[in-house]
Amino acid sequence: MEMHAQYQSTSSSSSSSSSSSCSVSTVPLSALKKQRTQDREHLQDNGESSVMKIRHLRFTEFEWTDVEDRFDRLATTTRNGTEPVLKWSDFGFCIGMQKSLEFANDILRALRGRRQHKNFITKHQLYGFWHRMTDPCIHSRIQLFFDMCDTDMDGRITEMDIKQIFLLSASANKLTVSQEEAEEHAGLVMEVVDIDNRGYLEPYQLQILFKGSSPSIFNAIPYRNGQYQDDQEQSSKAEIMFRSHWRRGWIILLWLIVCIALFSWKFIQYRHRTAFEVMGYCLCTSKGAAETLKFNMALILLPVCRNSITWLRKNRRINSIVPFNDNINFHKLIAGGIVVGVILHGGTHLACDFPRISGSDHSIFRQTIASRFGYHQPSYIQILATTEAVTGIAMVVLMSIAFSLATTWPRRQSPSLPRSVRRVTGYNTFWYSHHLFVLVYTLLIVHSMFLFLTDNLTEKTTWMYIAIPVLLYAGERIFRAIRSGFYDIKILKASLYPGKLLSLKLHKPEGFSHKNGMYIVLQCPQISPFEWHPFSLTSGSRDDYLSVHIRTLGDWSYELYSLFQEAILTRANEYPKIYIDGPYGAASQDYIKYDILVLIGLGIGITPFISIIKDIDDGGVQKTRFDKVGSRERKGPLKTYLYWVTREQNSFEWFGDVIKEISKPNLKQTAAKEMHNFLTSVHEEGDARSALISAVQALHFAKNGIDIVSRTPVWTHFARPNWFSVFSKLARTHGGAQIGVFYCGPSALARELERLCTNLSTKTTTRFVFHKENY
Repeated sequence: MEMHAQYQSTSSSSSSSSSSSCSVSTVPLSALKKQRTQDREHLQDNGESSVMKIRHLRFTEFEWTDVEDRFDRLATTTRNGTEPVLKWSDFGFCIGMQKSLEFANDILRALRGRRQHKNFITKHQLYGFWHRMTDPCIHSRIQLFFDMCDTDMDGRITEMDIKQIFLLSASANKLTVSQEEAEEHAGLVMEVVDIDNRGYLEPYQLQILFKGSSPSIFNAIPYRNGQYQDDQEQSSKAEIMFRSHWRRGWIILLWLIVCIALFSWKFIQYRHRTAFEVMGYCLCTSKGAAETLKFNMALILLPVCRNSITWLRKNRRINSIVPFNDNINFHKLIAGGIVVGVILHGGTHLACDFPRISGSDHSIFRQTIASRFGYHQPSYIQILATTEAVTGIAMVVLMSIAFSLATTWPRRQSPSLPRSVRRVTGYNTFWYSHHLFVLVYTLLIVHSMFLFLTDNLTEKTTWMYIAIPVLLYAGERIFRAIRSGFYDIKILKASLYPGKLLSLKLHKPEGFSHKNGMYIVLQCPQISPFEWHPFSLTSGSRDDYLSVHIRTLGDWSYELYSLFQEAILTRANEYPKIYIDGPYGAASQDYIKYDILVLIGLGIGITPFISIIKDIDDGGVQKTRFDKVGSRERKGPLKTYLYWVTREQNSFEWFGDVIKEISKPNLKQTAAKEMHNFLTSVHEEGDARSALISAVQALHFAKNGIDIVSRTPVWTHFARPNWFSVFSKLARTHGGAQIGVFYCGPSALARELERLCTNLSTKTTTRFVFHKENY
């Protein structure tokens, strides 16, 4: 949590500080009043130069051309038949506040003042209003905001006026504020700013109030390119890309080399077969592709053997060279290789090999491959009716179904798909269609046993490729079924939170051991005995219970939420039965490798990091070990930054108790941490719609140490983070360090953050290493 120096002092050195920056030092009310008195005297002495320190109070982002364009589009009536006019209710749309019409109407009321209110606005009047809203003089904009608050237009703002404008601002920013809270906040403003206890405020006192608002470091101007070039050693982009992706690179390169080698081997082999005289290079191509298909059909099972991967992660040497975090991406890459192999193998057979067999010269056919067809030259249709062709076509159909339903749009039921298609797609369809692989592998074995051109068993090698992977995967599925049955799961507590979030606190089964950042898969037989869904563990590794937080984002999670909601509301004697399996390794486990840690979660994406931040707060990862020469080696991060970005204020309730707990001073904690909340529904700081909220937020935090938005000791920033500014500050603060960046959320931001990590790593001596959660 980052705060203005006036309200909180934070550690200046992340490596030497041993206290959490979430600890709050509140300011006595008398000190606040004294500061306000000094501010008033300073304003009176320095006038405009001091006022300019107040951040811009923006009423609109639009240039006049934008406003005029919207006026022209909406002006449909005229006065005296000559002058276009606009309905007063369209004023908000014209200035870009169509989502805050009530707030825009209050601005219009303040702009009109005591003049007679009419139901229309001329373009000339609108220009005057726009000019005042964008007046470069801050005094003018402060006066406009004052006029908004001054509902009876007597030149004074009362506590009731402040309460009403605060409620209006909260509504414009989709914030939930009770009448009692609004009264408390208005009372605090009067208590601090109304030094003389007159019971009202004047315009200059609003200037004092806004001057006290804490500016956000995340909206600061980031450094310009080249700022570090004089005093820091630069790295080339190629070097950074190599450092970031070499583990992926060598795995993909090895895979490509094996595929090319297998293809070339079979291509050359069949180039010297007698069948080449009939089918030519089509035969070589199809057989080369078939060999890569055997390899890839075996390999594609390995990245989804979760237990094996989790076990291999424990070996530091293997984990250091194999990118286990990319197992799902590699699974998809192999699937792409299979698609290419199917097109080459099946396509050349259907379009080239089969027509050449049926249409070849009879004498050449008899001299070469006639014995393989009983000395009868088949027609094209007869070839398609053979076991080899039927099983091959069946496999292609089944794999096409599974592949198509596994792509992003059908799996996530994209709105761009026709409604009729969306009804038969989704995660459930993806899950069940993927189990067509059982039929595919059965057909693959049959297909490989019936070959046109050979009876030699040594050439029927498909079973050799797939035997071990299939047995390993089948063994894993059997092991998972047995293990999940042995886990005696008792639900200790089930809680419902806003945003349709279900929190489950489970009894920790005997023998269950996990590391922070791991996840489990969960099944509810009342919904489906076959579906298992992954969820991050939000309980720490040293907790005597397990906990998961499940948000309703699909059919299965919605049904689960409904079942538990019914059980909770009816006070049923027992909750719905669930099974768990795991734990399984995830990218977040690697957090312990870094001295500086950056955790970024969007919405429910915060869950993988809750257990990590809890354990860091409890000192669980701050251990020491001795190397061969007897010197102490540190294990675990020295400084941790947590960024939680969400759209809904009530999301902060999901982990409110946890955040409050880890924000308390802790003697066990030996690593510094900073926590930042971002609420994107609130307009960015400096916008008139959020100006009063920012001011009250700063006053309340200074007095009570609690943020009024999240209702926790963690400060909430408004709007989306400026990630370039965030990472620039990290680069300046931790020059020369290696920073682990862990992210859980939508892929679009993941790509942006990964590019940012690469770019800053090339321009500074700080090395950002990006990790994304993939389930």
